Amino acid sequence: MDQKNKKTEDFEITPKLVFDMNLALYLDLVAALEGAGAVTYRQMAARVLNISMDARADGDTNLSTVLEGIAQGFAGHGDGLSIELLKAARGLREDDAMGDIPMRPVDD
Repeated sequence: MDQKNKKTEDFEITPKLVFDMNLALYLDLVAALEGAGAVTYRQMAARVLNISMDARADGDTNLSTVLEGIAQGFAGHGDGLSIELLKAARGLREDDAMGDIPMRPVDD
């Protein structure tokens, strides 16, 4: 067996590795979308926080904690909105908390 195949065989794909890779790709995608003006960090913070709060309500505290940390990171960019304000805003407009869903462009 050559050295290249040996390295591949020793590489173990674990659920943590898959989660970390998905998260890294997701965060890169959000950064690209924000840079293009398609979505703001505030909108992503609100969306991820909503999912976190749903996970906590379903009893998945670990997932909720991780997602809240991600939301906190998004909220810290740009205007630096607080997580507590985003939590309070959730009750105002369920999925649209603090502008969670971008408005559809108006056709001229």
